[in-house]
Amino acid sequence: MPARGLRSGAGRALREAFDVNLHSIAPIRGLITAVPVVAVFATGLAAGDPRAAITMAVGANLLAIVSLVAAPKLPLRLALLDAAALGVSVVLGTLSASTPWLHTLLLVPLCFVAGMAVLFGQTQAVLGSQAIVAYVVLGRFSGSLPTALNLGLLVTLGSMIEVAALLVLRLPPTLRYQRAMVADALNALSAYATTPAEESAMSVLVSIDAAQRVLSPLSLFGRSDDRDLRSIIDQVRRSRLDFTTLAGLRTRLAEIDPTLLPEIHDALGAVAEGATRLAVAVRRPDEPVAWRESERRLRQLIDDLRARLAAGDLSRDVDAIMSQVLAHLEALGGQLRSMGNLVARESLDAPRGVWRLDVRWGGLARPHLRENLALVRDNLTRESVALRHAVRLVVAVLVATGLAHLLDLPRGYWVAFAVAVILKPDYSTLLRRGVGRVVGTALGASLAAIVVSELHPSYALSAVLIGVVATLAYSAWPASFSVAIGLVTSLVLILLSVSSTNSVGTALDRLIDVVLGAVISAATYVLWPSSPAHDVRQSEVSLFNALARYLDEVLRFCFGETDDVSAISASSRVAHFRFAAAEAAVARSLEEPAATRADPQVQRGLLVSGLRILRATHALRFSAERGERVAATPALTSLRATLVDALNDLDKAVTLSHFATPREAYRHALSDLTGERAPESLTSNLDEIVNATNTATHLMPVGT
Repeated sequence: MPARGLRSGAGRALREAFDVNLHSIAPIRGLITAVPVVAVFATGLAAGDPRAAITMAVGANLLAIVSLVAAPKLPLRLALLDAAALGVSVVLGTLSASTPWLHTLLLVPLCFVAGMAVLFGQTQAVLGSQAIVAYVVLGRFSGSLPTALNLGLLVTLGSMIEVAALLVLRLPPTLRYQRAMVADALNALSAYATTPAEESAMSVLVSIDAAQRVLSPLSLFGRSDDRDLRSIIDQVRRSRLDFTTLAGLRTRLAEIDPTLLPEIHDALGAVAEGATRLAVAVRRPDEPVAWRESERRLRQLIDDLRARLAAGDLSRDVDAIMSQVLAHLEALGGQLRSMGNLVARESLDAPRGVWRLDVRWGGLARPHLRENLALVRDNLTRESVALRHAVRLVVAVLVATGLAHLLDLPRGYWVAFAVAVILKPDYSTLLRRGVGRVVGTALGASLAAIVVSELHPSYALSAVLIGVVATLAYSAWPASFSVAIGLVTSLVLILLSVSSTNSVGTALDRLIDVVLGAVISAATYVLWPSSPAHDVRQSEVSLFNALARYLDEVLRFCFGETDDVSAISASSRVAHFRFAAAEAAVARSLEEPAATRADPQVQRGLLVSGLRILRATHALRFSAERGERVAATPALTSLRATLVDALNDLDKAVTLSHFATPREAYRHALSDLTGERAPESLTSNLDEIVNATNTATHLMPVGT
């Protein structure tokens, strides 16, 4: 990477390190998460065993961090897996510590598995990093089998107490947090309603999913007073689909008759205003609900548009598009009324707060495990980002371990610890997290050194300090990574001060080791970087494969070949997330070194083409749900198969089985699309999909 680009990236990461979002501070969550850490620490000290106190508190702290990373909901199976993995890592580390070559050798499979865990998500990747941390930090002292089992059980016990506390204490007395998340989703929907047509809907989908997670049975443990909030989110999700489809229709209308756009924008503004008012009502259930004026205004605007359409002054193409626009606006009006009634009812029920426990287990089905194994096998290639990260992690941890021994660092295990938590599979995250952790460690180590050296805390005062610092750290986690890591550093150093007298030396060692670990992590990545072009290409191919499946399901529905609405919904959701993944991959690639970066114009063009296909497929789906369907013919079946094949094989030099191009198949089916019984919306939307598919075919390099 050129020096200027490196300085720019480091400067941006440094600015982000000092950025604190005060609105995201969560004191209640922080306090609840900190309680078990303090409890196990105080219990160990009261029993006269500082080592046990530290070990259990570290285990609870590591589990607490996983819960914060996975917020708003940590799956129970992952929490238990983390607790077990920490214990096993400590046992293996303690048993092998007396044989240095074996202790180092065992790091190889451990680091490789931890590196490959990035395939399954951020939470799983953190679990892998924590297993390394437990091995190199808690398992660094040699001991007999009973000693190893004792340490392993202590760290697992601390983790399990944290899990148990989160299961019980995270139940709030009211649904205030859940209502806040639903209100955020409504506000996101309101903001999306009037954004430019080319904007992605992913921010709304993220807000919807966040609200749905905190309203899930496992998150609420079977509370019976959340049904109306769940129903509101269901309506928000459907409204988001209508807005997405309208965005595509607005784009097409702008090309042929933009004079209608201001009136459509006013109608969307009425929906946005209503959603905003509903968000206020959800957040503050004791205040009057004032959304009906927005609904009446929307109804009047729809009537005005319908009268203009009935006048017959519009062209056939505009008439076809406007018919779809009005149908979606009518649907939004119905959804607004439904949400308003649900909000009013939920506001009446808000004070009740009745709940019951209903913890369910899942996620370990055999098909799911087979899919995970297949995913790992598919990524055992030199180009795989996950494999490269796993290899880099093995090398970097081994280098860190060897360098710590070579330099005879007093607490050299922190170098390997720093590598495990800093090294990431992509450059931008590595840079941001690395800078953030170094800054946070410097501040946190300084704070701990000052507090311990000035106060010389007793066991009782140490427990109080742990409670205060842990609460602050966990509360600040969603607001600032650097601040949270700094406070976690202070937390760990205060824990260690119970069995150490040189607090300043310990803090300085921690800072030096973390800086050294950050340098090793950055150097390892620069020497063998991941290929962002390969990552982007994989995500784009996955996107168009998902679009092919969604389009196939929708066209079968349009042609009367299936009525499986659940399959359509599932494929729509997959397509949305694949689009978000492709969009994120392109964004990450722009921050990579220029030598490994793909052409950004081509990548953005492919994203735009994918978004056009997604929106037009939405429009087809909703038209079919309103009864605008046509019987399948050989020509229409060939058109469907040609489009699906073209999207599935976008990156391959293959001959399509039906027609040479989607455009040729479209022309062949045109007579069936323009017949008396064929809805005009079907013709215009298929034309849009064919155009977008052809554009993507020209942009996508073949054979990469």
